[in-house]
Amino acid sequence: MKRTIYTPIGIITLLLITLAFPLAGQGMEEQPEQQQLTVAVSILPHQAAVDRIAGGLARTVVLVGPGQSPHAYEPTPRQMSALSRADIWILSGTDFEHALEDKIADLYPDLAIIDGTEGVDFRMLEAHSHGDADEHDEHEGTRDQHTWLGRQPYLSFIDNALRAMKAHDPVNASRYEQNASAFKAEIEGQFELLRAELADLEGETVLVFHPAFGYFLDEFDLEQEAIETGGKEPTARVLSSIISEAIEDGIKTVFVQEQFPTSAAESVADAIGGSVVALDPLAYDWLENVLRMGDALRNSL
Repeated sequence: MKRTIYTPIGIITLLLITLAFPLAGQGMEEQPEQQQLTVAVSILPHQAAVDRIAGGLARTVVLVGPGQSPHAYEPTPRQMSALSRADIWILSGTDFEHALEDKIADLYPDLAIIDGTEGVDFRMLEAHSHGDADEHDEHEGTRDQHTWLGRQPYLSFIDNALRAMKAHDPVNASRYEQNASAFKAEIEGQFELLRAELADLEGETVLVFHPAFGYFLDEFDLEQEAIETGGKEPTARVLSSIISEAIEDGIKTVFVQEQFPTSAAESVADAIGGSVVALDPLAYDWLENVLRMGDALRNSL
């Protein structure tokens, strides 16, 4: 049998290898992997804000997905499970949150629930009686919850999200601040350009199906006129009044929200000899969506 002869250099090499592996293993055990911050949001536009702040340093969970409406949303078991593993849930002020918030707080006491609308200058819903007291909108004067399309409410959401993320993940706080500042500067720059491009439309009336665009239109001194209010389809009498006003004002476009049925809007568009333009106020890429809506206004008014 052939014997293996170890030289002094070989023995030293084996000893070094033997010692190195246990030491490496012990070092890995002493430094556990840092858990990534998980932030839950209610709607896609706010997920975009958190993603921009995080810059890949945090994970996001969104409840209301593409094509869904926050007015009639109910979370799935999978989404509830994802919410249970989140560190923060940043609210958007949407309808479903009011019914769900207390239940979530009881189920997941370790979940920090943050008001993402803190600091928002809320607008009130417009009156839509259309000259008929019997059809007066009972929601007139109530707070408009569709905050996310406005510049000021969106900047407030960024500030609220940033504050919560820094508190829960101080290690990455400076990175979050840098990312948020860059995003806010981009938003301000784009809105300045839009104001210049839409300046000639100041004072115009924009006919919409669902009153989800008020905060956005306020930025450019445009008036929102909604066909549907309070979640109800308009009566024939209201539709007739809307059509008469639209013809008188020379309105040729009805903007609709992709998440809602459009039959009433199409009836109005046919009657005024106009067209229906579908917009998605709940699209993920918020800033790109804002620019797209600006283009639609410029092309149609």
